Amino acid sequence: MIMADDVSGTEIRELRKRLGLTQEEFAHAVAVTFSTVNRWENGHAKPSKLARRAIESLAAVRNSSQTSSSQTIEELAANSFHRND
Repeated sequence: MIMADDVSGTEIRELRKRLGLTQEEFAHAVAVTFSTVNRWENGHAKPSKLARRAIESLAAVRNSSQTSSSQTIEELAANSFHRND
């Protein structure tokens, strides 16, 4: 399942933090620039369909023992709000 077009910067930020990545590391992992991740997180831009798929794939691989690969980025980010780390 592909994440919705209206994914928020907060959801991207929460997912990135849950994965334990800096903006630079996250950018490298999804093949975009650091400034692109920064623009996403600050609401100045939205990920393309290709970038959304890369983000979801990264999340699925990193969390394969905890999440389903069919989860959207919204679901993955929401899970981070409910965890007691």
